[in-house]
Amino acid sequence: MKAQEILNQLRNKRIRWIAIVLMTIVVFTVIGCASKMTTASYYLIDYRPVARNANLTSVQKIPKRVAVKNFKIPRSFDSNRIIARYSSHQINYYRYSLWAVRPQIAVADLLTQHINTYGLFAKCQREFLDERPDYEISGEIYQIEKYQSELYTAAHLKMVFELHDYNNGNLLVKHEFDREMPIPPDNMTIFAKAVSDLVQEEAELFLFQVVTYFNTLPPDSTASIAQ
Repeated sequence: MKAQEILNQLRNKRIRWIAIVLMTIVVFTVIGCASKMTTASYYLIDYRPVARNANLTSVQKIPKRVAVKNFKIPRSFDSNRIIARYSSHQINYYRYSLWAVRPQIAVADLLTQHINTYGLFAKCQREFLDERPDYEISGEIYQIEKYQSELYTAAHLKMVFELHDYNNGNLLVKHEFDREMPIPPDNMTIFAKAVSDLVQEEAELFLFQVVTYFNTLPPDSTASIAQ
């Protein structure tokens, strides 16, 4: 009996030792995997508007109120995940590369800042609570993506800016574009910068068209805002 008890004790110690070794291996494996986990990176569509366009700085302030609304966007792009396009019929969503602010909101915010930097309108806001705007700027982002192939990588932005009469909804100015900007592969910061540059450049063109539209109106049609 004593010999059997000794064997049982040795067996139990061996089992406990094996369990401890296995648990140690599991713990270190989990720690190793956790240290290798990729954390998400967030990117901004952003730029600092600068009033440097002489065609816009020299114009007289338009004595009207304008609201800038969120842009429309197709369901496939309505996400904070950045999209990579590989062909006409294939897109992938980056798992760890995300927009900090969804494009349809970020572009509207930037356009509002852009307009106010030039001081083009008496009031330009994202929303009006106690008063009604005279005009509304909106539009649609058709595609905003990183185009990628073995030989070519580019930031791709296809969208439209629109100015509408707030009272009757009539379309007054429309600026539509479809542009690509070549970029180095595998650099999401440069991609976000390229998209931002495209938005800034096309916003300038749109605002020039807006100013041109109001300059062609009879003087009394842009009378001061009613109190």
